[in-house]
Amino acid sequence: MKVLCDFHHSDLWESLEMLFTDRFGWDLFRPIGMEWFDEEIWNFERNRTWEPEWKGDEVAKQYLTPYSTDRQLADWSERDDDTHPGRVYKMVTLAQARALGLDVVIATLADNEAGLCGLARDVGAKFGIQTGNEGSNNRYDLADFALFSTGREFYPPFPYVTYRQEFSLADFRYEYPPTEPDTIATWVQCLPSGDEDWERFKELAVAVPEMHFYHHGHCNQDSGYWRSNVKTTREVAAQMRAARIGIHFKRWSDGYGHVIHNLFAVGKPIIATAYYYRDKLAASLFLDGVNSWDVQTHSKDEIVAVIRRLHTDDDFHQRASEASRDRFYEIVNFDAEADAIREMFTRVL
Repeated sequence: MKVLCDFHHSDLWESLEMLFTDRFGWDLFRPIGMEWFDEEIWNFERNRTWEPEWKGDEVAKQYLTPYSTDRQLADWSERDDDTHPGRVYKMVTLAQARALGLDVVIATLADNEAGLCGLARDVGAKFGIQTGNEGSNNRYDLADFALFSTGREFYPPFPYVTYRQEFSLADFRYEYPPTEPDTIATWVQCLPSGDEDWERFKELAVAVPEMHFYHHGHCNQDSGYWRSNVKTTREVAAQMRAARIGIHFKRWSDGYGHVIHNLFAVGKPIIATAYYYRDKLAASLFLDGVNSWDVQTHSKDEIVAVIRRLHTDDDFHQRASEASRDRFYEIVNFDAEADAIREMFTRVL
């Protein structure tokens, strides 16, 4: 089976590789070349009505421009995935996609749904949508199936599966004790851009000076708390395993949430904006007072006391760590979800 899917998020893409390539033995392709944009199949960020000077091809170029190092094969080109070493992208031009004999076309971006559906109909493939963030306005009227890694306000009348995007449990594994016993860190991208949560992070850092507070990512590297912007997911996993405590202040965009699932998988006690997740897939992972503590429902003094206890009381810390790991494996079952998706495709294809 041959699957075409638009590309915009490396960890989402890796989850699709783990599903279609590793589990099902199918071939997964992504678009390459600006003709996808020129022929109005790729339309993500084409129009920004609030920016009159916006050039609609700027975002498209990020995802569709070939590299000089791409390897050209007979029917597609290949590129190493630097964020997941060992993984190789298979990429097709629009002409190659039309000649490939596609069986399935999937849009992960709502703006691309109409264009990719048109392609699917042209080549005789089934068309589906995948959602990973809350609030997207999707074209259910176009789809033959859906993969939801978010909750939805309502669900379509056609086949769908609600699932969690898979990641490597070999990388995001539980190890005890942590090798950096004084480290408390966050991997929320661009945390300093959120004023309230960034102020909360800094207030806790000042209140607990005996611990090293860090944030990771490409934003605000001059903040005084920034530590790194590593390239691979494997390196992120190593950082998470090493830290004693995880911080996760996020109240925007998540529907699935790779980072929060990662933190539970490696068994971190977590200081979090857990209330924000109450209607999202990660909600059931949080056991307040057991494996996580919610800054939206506990006072600053209570959170400071918990951080200090997690820092100094090894038995308490180990129980919380094991509770995070155990809760993850109680709730998350990538094998069962892959089986459900496979069964859905037996009905769709």
